Amino acid sequence: MRERLGKFEVVRLLGKGAMGEVYLGRDPKLGREVALKVVSTGSAFGEEANARFEREARAAALLNHPHIVTVFEFGEDEGTHYLAMEYIQGEELEAIIRARKAPKAELLEVLAQVCEGLSYAHEHGVIHRDIKPANILVTRQGKRVRAKLMDFGVAQLGPSGLTQAGTWMGTVSYMAPEYLDSGQANASSDMFALGVILYEILTGGRKPFQGDSTSAVLNRILLHPHAPLVADDLRDVPRRLQAVVERALAKRPEDRYPDAEALGTAIRDALAEPAEPVPSLPLVVPAPAEREATGQRIRVGKGGQGQCLSLKVAMRQARNGTEIILLPGIYRESVVVDKDVTILALGEPGEVVIEGAAASALIIQTPAAILRGLTLTSTGTASALRIQSGSPLIEGCLMRARSCCAELEGAGSSPLFRDCTFLAEGAAGLRIGVGTQARVEGGHVLVFPGVGITVEQGAQVSMQGVAVGPGEGLGLKIRSRGHANLDGCSISAGSGSVEVEGDGRVQLNHCRLMESRFAGLVALEHSQAVLESCDIDHHVCSGVHVLAGANVFLKQCRINGNAGFGVSIMDRGLATLEGCLVQGNGGTGLLIHHGATVQARSCSFSEGKSLGVDCAEGGQGVLDACEVSGNGGAGVQVEPGGSLLLVRCTLKEGRDTGLLLLEDSQVTLEECVVHRNARGGILLAKEAADPILRGGNRIEDGFLRVDASGNLVRLAPL
Repeated sequence: MRERLGKFEVVRLLGKGAMGEVYLGRDPKLGREVALKVVSTGSAFGEEANARFEREARAAALLNHPHIVTVFEFGEDEGTHYLAMEYIQGEELEAIIRARKAPKAELLEVLAQVCEGLSYAHEHGVIHRDIKPANILVTRQGKRVRAKLMDFGVAQLGPSGLTQAGTWMGTVSYMAPEYLDSGQANASSDMFALGVILYEILTGGRKPFQGDSTSAVLNRILLHPHAPLVADDLRDVPRRLQAVVERALAKRPEDRYPDAEALGTAIRDALAEPAEPVPSLPLVVPAPAEREATGQRIRVGKGGQGQCLSLKVAMRQARNGTEIILLPGIYRESVVVDKDVTILALGEPGEVVIEGAAASALIIQTPAAILRGLTLTSTGTASALRIQSGSPLIEGCLMRARSCCAELEGAGSSPLFRDCTFLAEGAAGLRIGVGTQARVEGGHVLVFPGVGITVEQGAQVSMQGVAVGPGEGLGLKIRSRGHANLDGCSISAGSGSVEVEGDGRVQLNHCRLMESRFAGLVALEHSQAVLESCDIDHHVCSGVHVLAGANVFLKQCRINGNAGFGVSIMDRGLATLEGCLVQGNGGTGLLIHHGATVQARSCSFSEGKSLGVDCAEGGQGVLDACEVSGNGGAGVQVEPGGSLLLVRCTLKEGRDTGLLLLEDSQVTLEECVVHRNARGGILLAKEAADPILRGGNRIEDGFLRVDASGNLVRLAPL
């Protein structure tokens, strides 16, 4: 270890990395401690590190802010380049998050301070490009925390010769989609990274975009929604932070906060609201044996067997832990359940009926009630069951109403419905209200004119083994910022199976969406959907319909027998298909509409009555290892302005041409096979450009072009 670097005394080694070391130093003239960063002797990164040092020094010359580490000097001593920086006895935010050493509210204040520093940097034309928790130092001054943003070694300071256009700099997990797509960073790219850190603070270090490899992470960031926050992530912090995360991690820069200062303000405004303890999903409902036991049992009913005639009277007599047994009969009353009791129906299903008129049959206002075997009805406009608070267990019950069968109202309520039946004659079978969450296991939802299950803004539902339909309404509707997770469910509803509104999210595993007059899945603007191992069949319109700005991921799904399109992606929609079978649809198997982007891998588009794949004007897509076969129209059609890349694909046995190129389209084929198509291999419109052929394609059916007279002319192999 050297004793001096320039005018600075070297005290001791603080840390060492692949590119260099950091030493504790001392300025003898001023008597202050500094951190000295140097390039390792003989390092393979020496030239690059020196350039980074110079860049960091130039950035520091522009920046002087309390939340940015100050660089005092950039110098060279006997061939060794060094940076003398402000020495801070702190800890990296990354270590604090993972060790869960501090309250979330405290770390959120740290992030708000980083937003202040970054906003200042942006105002001075400096884009950091490597915002991450490891580059944020946290110190304490009494009870207050203080943040310092450091390491501007890959910062962008206007035009620079250090990084070529289109080259990524920074850490992949924190890179914004537009940066990955173009290599061009901007202020919004830095703010996306802040959104990733915000997500990590709430989750204890979990990344929003995860994968087994770097390429998998890139794919998730570019094409898929971030992993949803679960209820535990928002425990003891204001729920409003969930909306802040959603906006900070928006795919499109224009949908994020306008600047870092606005993001910091949103974090602090959210922190100013009271925090609510939030129950977890999946919901853990205490078993009856775990509830407070009193040994008290009350029998309710007529005929001398009941201790009282009214459930309302029994509730007044009950204590927490009481078991209330209802004898067969119709109880025409509206009852508030405000104690942790168990209400059981004695007799066959449907023999114990609680009927509300002007109000709901039962209103839950207690943490841990249990309802078993009851039939709850409402003859008026009120729902049959209203849950205003708590985590009740509703098991084996039937709910029927002219409006809504069961309704969650109170923020934080989290019931478990097990093997229940909802007969919806009006608005909804089950309505998951704003800020609530529910778990539904088994059971049946019959849809009439309304919606089977509605998930309101910010609400969550987990469904397993639930059958929705048949009926005339919509099966499942997820509103903005709502989240639904379905496993092993079936939905058959006349107005469509699943509809997701803007910023809503849905994940379906091993589900079946079938037989509607519209579509199996409709993803509206900016919504997100993930479907794995699902069957989507026999809809009058599309199997899957993706609208502007929505993002859909389909894995090993079967989209069969729909009268319209198999999968249609509209303007600015994004879709990824992996291992999917799109078969026997009346319209085009895969429609890539104007401005849409699609990536399909190991998929089959076959036996359709129309085109296998149609890339319309302004659409773009990549088909990798896909098979397009046996379709009534062209296997693949690319319309004017469309752009398509086919890699290791097979276009075969179509009843028309394998590939049809119209004017002003762009197509590249790489290691593809085109054979046994009835009208030829590749058909070029009169003014269409030739496809780009790479890497040994096998075109057995030949090339044709439409001449000026409209006749087909066979061409020599390209």
